[in-house]
Amino acid sequence: MEDNQQERDEVLIAFHEECDIPTRADVERWAVLHPKFAHDIREHAAVRLAMLADTTEAPASLDDDMIARAGSRVQAAMFAAEADDVAAEAAAVPVPSLNEMLKRSGLSQPQLARRLPIERVVVADLFAGRMSDVRPRFSTAISRELGVPLEAFNVAHARAAMTPSLGGRAKAVGQPIANQRTFEEIVRSSGMSQEEIDYWLADL
Repeated sequence: MEDNQQERDEVLIAFHEECDIPTRADVERWAVLHPKFAHDIREHAAVRLAMLADTTEAPASLDDDMIARAGSRVQAAMFAAEADDVAAEAAAVPVPSLNEMLKRSGLSQPQLARRLPIERVVVADLFAGRMSDVRPRFSTAISRELGVPLEAFNVAHARAAMTPSLGGRAKAVGQPIANQRTFEEIVRSSGMSQEEIDYWLADL
C-alpha cells in the first residue's frame, strides 16, 4: 500500500512539474500513460485550475492566455467530468494506434496529406509522435479521413506523443533526442502558403 502511495505521489509530482497549467491534452496523455492513477491525475488538474482561477495574484503573475486556460471553478469541474467520460470510453473499447488507423483506412501518409490537404511533413510528424498537440480543425479533418471517432484519434495521438520517434539530427554527444514541436511550429515551418497556415491555425 505504501509503495502504491509513493508511486502515486511521484506521478502527480512529475505531472505537476511538467504541466503547471494543465490542458485537456496534458491530462489525456498522462491518464493514458498512468491508467492506474488516471482519476488522481484528473482530480489534481481540476484542483490546480480552480486554484489558478481563484488566486488574487493571477493578473500580476499570469498572462491572459494562462488565465483563460485556468477558467473558473465551474469550468474546472466540467473539465474533470468530461475527462472522466473520455477516459471511460477509451477504456471500454481498445483504441488502435495512429499507424493501425492509417492501415485500416487503406491510405498512405502521402495520400492522407493530399486528402486533407496539408503538407506531408505535418502528417509525418504526427505519426512519428513528434507533434506535441493538435488543433481542433486538424484533428477533426484527419479523424474524418481515417474514419475513426475524434475521441479515439485524440487518445491515439496522446499515446504517440508520449513516445516520439527521432527526427532531424541527433546530438553528436550523448543520447539522441526526439525533436518534438507544437502543431503551430510544425505548420509554420512546413513551407505552406500564409493562407494555408492561417487556415490550419484558425479555430473552428
